[in-house]
Amino acid sequence: MATSPFARSTSNPGQGTIHLTLLPPATPAYSILNYAYPLKLLPSTPHILPPPEARSSEDSSTPAHLTHVPLLFLLSYGGGLLPPDSLSITLTLDALTRLTITTQGFTKIFPSPQISPLATATQTLQASLSRHSGLLIAPDPTQPFDNSRYIQKQVFEIADSASLGVLDWVSEGRRARGEKWGCKECRLRCEVWRVDGSEQSKRTLLLRDNILLSSPEPHILARRMDNLGLFGTLILVGPLFTALGNFFVQEFDLLPRIGGRDWGDKSPTTSLTGSLAPANAGKEEEHRRISQWRRERLKEEKADGVLWTAARVRGCVVVKFGAREVEGGRRWLGAMWKEEGTVGRDFGEGGLMCVR
Repeated sequence: MATSPFARSTSNPGQGTIHLTLLPPATPAYSILNYAYPLKLLPSTPHILPPPEARSSEDSSTPAHLTHVPLLFLLSYGGGLLPPDSLSITLTLDALTRLTITTQGFTKIFPSPQISPLATATQTLQASLSRHSGLLIAPDPTQPFDNSRYIQKQVFEIADSASLGVLDWVSEGRRARGEKWGCKECRLRCEVWRVDGSEQSKRTLLLRDNILLSSPEPHILARRMDNLGLFGTLILVGPLFTALGNFFVQEFDLLPRIGGRDWGDKSPTTSLTGSLAPANAGKEEEHRRISQWRRERLKEEKADGVLWTAARVRGCVVVKFGAREVEGGRRWLGAMWKEEGTVGRDFGEGGLMCVR
């Protein structure tokens, strides 16, 4: 019998390892990047960082000669997971590195086989971020089909000066086939821990976010979702995402309230000096542009049935949002990200693929 010239694989099915390090003088490179079916990790063209003078003020920790940010696609064969498929990813970012992770489309969760109706697809991510590192995870929405079961767990351990941005959103299913929250079970869990870097490696829980979509009857879950076709969470932590987190919180504070300012009001007495106005009060043109953008965004939010909120939790900014359809949620999130600018500038166009 012929003997294979290749070494036997030590990876388990669905297991992946990512280790990003910094080569001298400041070149990010994968010291480890491996995966096994049905998981696939595909590096793509990195994002070229702007020159030091064009970077954000919050980005002072990054070496001036750091030139690019790697982009990595997280894929699965067939475009999704068929229970009992299981993915397990371990991610390590060394000091001063950055990484953008995205997908090439919806992560489909196929129905559990009839011969094993309780079979569940799972995905686990364990990530460790060293000092001054940055991670953006911006995938397309998860799409659980009718009668599917899915459990996802993400655990992030971050150093004091590390930055983390995580987008996690789920859709109602295949709308074109009449599916509307017909999954049997969908559990999404995200934990963010602060690690002090001492020998004892003391861990402090900053955030634990749980989403449970489950119901004995599909119509009950659909009724609870109150006509939403998309529900998502955005978590922002660390200096690279300070400006973006502030932007969401400030924009939420400026939303119309009962008896408060209506941004559709064209009265000349209306003030345009919100907290997002430029520091130079004389730039009336910029004031008018921001106010016009805000009015148009609010009209789109109303047309797309977008509901959202933002809050600060133990040094994190957590944004919860929903929309009548996936495209409406994309438009809203894309408008917010592009107006503020952090994602495209500091992590590249790959981070914006999910909102196109």
